[in-house]
Amino acid sequence: MEFSGRLGKFVIAVLLLVFFMQVYAVNIVATINPYYLIVKEIVGDKVDVNLLIKPGSNPHVFNPTVSDVKTLSNADIIVANGLGLDNNYLKNYKNVLFVGEKVPKKYLSKSDEHDEHAENNEITYNPHVWLSIDFLTDYIIPAIRDELVKVDPQNARIYSQNANKIIVSLKEISQKFDKLFADVSKNKQELTVILEHPSYLYFFKKYNVKVLAVEEGHGKEPSAQHIKNIIAQAKKGNLLGIFVGPQFKTESIKVVAKELGRDFKILDPLGYNVKTVTELFENAYKSIREAAYGK
Repeated sequence: MEFSGRLGKFVIAVLLLVFFMQVYAVNIVATINPYYLIVKEIVGDKVDVNLLIKPGSNPHVFNPTVSDVKTLSNADIIVANGLGLDNNYLKNYKNVLFVGEKVPKKYLSKSDEHDEHAENNEITYNPHVWLSIDFLTDYIIPAIRDELVKVDPQNARIYSQNANKIIVSLKEISQKFDKLFADVSKNKQELTVILEHPSYLYFFKKYNVKVLAVEEGHGKEPSAQHIKNIIAQAKKGNLLGIFVGPQFKTESIKVVAKELGRDFKILDPLGYNVKTVTELFENAYKSIREAAYGK
């Protein structure tokens, strides 16, 4: 009888433990797909991860729905970019990790576009820090890993191991880019790329490639004069390629490409159809290599 009583108490204790583990399971929301991919790789099946903005959508013009607000409100951690990309609709949340703010300001480039949410004429920066492999490996992935360890220390070893795997794979693809740009830059003339949207600015900046952005503002059609200026500048330089992301319109890029006698390539900033952040850069490598060598 005494044994049965002890067994019953033990079973109840186990059930309560399982219950509380389920109730207090960590819930994470990532605002954009690259951070969602990174978090998913780090946590595996240990944590629930939700993506706020689908990779086929433009995060610059995103407005959360009632359902989105509920998702954000239920999150233990919100992994966001910051730097003006998602600050406005997250300003009332306390549990936000703005990973873009982990990158030292000295490495950031000032934005050419006016940020309507900026206050007191504060400096605004190009927010696309997730497209710098060095920023990811040195600042962003470590920041995400550390935040996960803080809220879920029992899985710290797993999170650290998985984060390191991502960093290693990114450094491997980075070496491939280093070799590619070393090869295409042999004539020492400054390389130029034309982008519909300046998302890959930090990526190309590493290799001293000049970026010409067709877009003059989020959701705004470029003027005929701006397109004319882009074409004129491209003709003066060593044009590496013309690129557009699947989230953006192609009308203006088609005009530029036709005038310059070049095909444009897809260079996806958000990973529209990839399973890992490394795959995002592998696809970028293929597009840039095709633009450079035509194969």
